[in-house]
Amino acid sequence: MTVRATSASQLAGDAPTRRVAVALQGGGSHGAFTWGVLDRLLQEPDFEIVGISGTSAGAMNAGILADGLRRGGAAEARSALERYWKDVGRMPGYASMAPPAFGTKRSWNLDDNPLFLWHDMLTRIWSPYQTNPLNHNPLRSLLERIDFDGLRNDAEAARVFICATNVRTGLRRVFENEELSAEVILASAALPQVYQAVEIDGEHYWDGGYTGNPALAPLYLHTTASDVIVVGINPVMRAVVPRSARAIIDRIDEIGFNSTFMAEVAAIAFIEDLMKSQPREETFRRLHVHGIGDEALGAFGATSKMNNDPAFLRHLHALGARATERWLAENRTAVGQRSTVDLSGLMPTRHGSLIGPSLIKQSPEVQA
Repeated sequence: MTVRATSASQLAGDAPTRRVAVALQGGGSHGAFTWGVLDRLLQEPDFEIVGISGTSAGAMNAGILADGLRRGGAAEARSALERYWKDVGRMPGYASMAPPAFGTKRSWNLDDNPLFLWHDMLTRIWSPYQTNPLNHNPLRSLLERIDFDGLRNDAEAARVFICATNVRTGLRRVFENEELSAEVILASAALPQVYQAVEIDGEHYWDGGYTGNPALAPLYLHTTASDVIVVGINPVMRAVVPRSARAIIDRIDEIGFNSTFMAEVAAIAFIEDLMKSQPREETFRRLHVHGIGDEALGAFGATSKMNNDPAFLRHLHALGARATERWLAENRTAVGQRSTVDLSGLMPTRHGSLIGPSLIKQSPEVQA
């Protein structure tokens, strides 16, 4: 049975519960920013999270969040997320095994970390089938705390959607509650250069970011949420044109991981436009779209996504919590009423959209 927190305002009948879904992007260690966002959202007594879509690091957060909500409501979900990310910080990492040289200015990026550079070079020459023949994934042990059987069989649990990419077909596969397992979440986070493809039911899967970062359609089609809150951690814009080979590769990955997400938001924008032009048409239901992000994430290089330094993870958590606090101050009353992201620029007949920045800089004046 799902345990839900009940607020004093709800008991008094003052504030209706707003059923929301969260869409959690992937981005390695930057998923700790999402931890901060969720930590703050879970303190909102009138928000009920009924749907969770996640990819890669977002899939990790999704599994921990859904399991915590099912076990003990918002309080348990917050504790579970905190335990998970603290354990991520305790794992051996590039920063801990090869700290900055004495006198070197500390940076969260790993561009000059010798161990990271060595490993990165190996991934250009050998595949994970050669460098990691035993297919060890340190994240597997952190997922054993999730009661997947409970999530598969509890009809009251929040609906979870985990995206992975089928290696053979190149198509997206969205796994739902009834299919959840540690293998599913590991598949969603299986970067091809780092991990072997994950086999599930005879098919092999890579990171879901290539085909959905994250998937939004299931939240529209298969939940009762009136609103979806997108937590963006994969930078849409970069201030500097990349020059080095490493920076160019990283930017290509960012663009690719964002393209599928942008296409799905464009589909939602199209449905919104249809509803406005045909207000009496009840074929579609309205889904209000919101975004929480922070321009500060764009200041970190892509290599920082591989940095699990505990201090860095705490810093990202604080950024996420503060970004959510700002968003709530401006948009709390909009939830259930209207979108706070302007989707008009994503219509297929319009060009030059800047949906990415609008996810970061919320627009409370946007009308539904």
